[in-house]
Amino acid sequence: MPAITLALQLLAITHVTLIDPDVSAVRRDMTIVVRGTHVEAVGASATTTIPAGARVIEGRGKYVIPGMWDMHVHADASGGRALLPLFVAAGVTGVRDMNGSLSRLRGWQREIAAGTLVGPRLVISGPYIIGRDLPPALGMPYLRASDEASATRGVDSLVALGVDFVKVHGFLTPTAYFAAARAARRKRIAFAGHVTLPVTPLQASDSGQRSLEHLYAFLNECTPADSAVIARGIALQRYVMGECTSVSQQAMYARLARNRTWVTPTLTVQRMLSAMRVPIVPGDSTAQFYGDSLMLRLAMEMELPPTPPPGSVAAGEALFARRMALVGALHRAGVPILGGTDAPLAVGGPGAGIVGELELLVQSGLTPREALRTVTTEPARYLAADSLGTVARGKVADLVVLDADPLVQVTNLRRIHAVVANGRVFDAAAREALFQAARRAARPAGR
Repeated sequence: MPAITLALQLLAITHVTLIDPDVSAVRRDMTIVVRGTHVEAVGASATTTIPAGARVIEGRGKYVIPGMWDMHVHADASGGRALLPLFVAAGVTGVRDMNGSLSRLRGWQREIAAGTLVGPRLVISGPYIIGRDLPPALGMPYLRASDEASATRGVDSLVALGVDFVKVHGFLTPTAYFAAARAARRKRIAFAGHVTLPVTPLQASDSGQRSLEHLYAFLNECTPADSAVIARGIALQRYVMGECTSVSQQAMYARLARNRTWVTPTLTVQRMLSAMRVPIVPGDSTAQFYGDSLMLRLAMEMELPPTPPPGSVAAGEALFARRMALVGALHRAGVPILGGTDAPLAVGGPGAGIVGELELLVQSGLTPREALRTVTTEPARYLAADSLGTVARGKVADLVVLDADPLVQVTNLRRIHAVVANGRVFDAAAREALFQAARRAARPAGR
């Protein structure tokens, strides 16, 4: 997508229903005034003055929510710069990026802040720390940690580079993992990421890991019938979606809640693996935004056999049901949940995939309001960012205007009327232009 300049506009959204995901009551017939990159005023429409010269969005019959966050993405993928506008077009105004070139991501971050590139706010880990070498074809920057010394050096070097947080990936030995955790605590930097057995989620939480990704290393509470079906799954399914246990995990969930350890389930990824097929294939609605090199990378990352082995699909379905039950149990125990999709792996693509994740969270037992919190107020708490997560005076101007109530049905989050990202307005025409530009970047003329 070519560089563009988006002028900030004085804006008023009038007569709208305002939703604060943390508050049960909605505020009707409200007017929101945005000046520059921040919210200047929020009040009853009858008493809130609309500044002269403001662009007015008529909000009767519409709903405003805070801009959403996708808390697990990989923006620095092949063609990733051209995909960034898709987040904003879908109402995702912030992302937590879990791996990539720090210099490239910081460059995009500066362009977004300057208004010369459309994209979400970025919270960046840079290279992650992993316990084995990765195929060069994946193009993922990393630091290998095989022992205490290399894990400590890895954290120290990432802090020196200026990352926002440290991500630990898989295949770390307990010695390397706990050394990385100690180094992060010493440097007073948040760390997040995977948990690899024999390290347990409880040990990771007690070590200060701020969020646990993908539900890795969580055991599933299974009946004997579940266990018999799941035993026929392949090793990759059990690695990603967990083994069975007949022992109650409730005490662990309660400890995670006391520790205020967040969990990012990425259920959309679990569902993909349960079906034993690559979820994004040439010709589907998501692939229209992806170039050939990105499609190849996604196929490599899934590491699926060309033909599902006997029993693996049934095992995957049983495992996915257990994963959904696990998320419901974590939520009921008070463990804070973050919405994340692993984009660009998510069906729907960057931005749009978050609604599918929220649908699965609702099916796991969260209400639509609780699901909405996982992409608004919980990310703000996780990031300790008082300026995010709600629409209020003095907050950053990240918000989404919807044509239907998301508290009635979470899929109404797809019914976007306009997006305001850092004070810049994207109406229907502007959003369609973002989609068109992403399609052209993926499939240049003549291909």
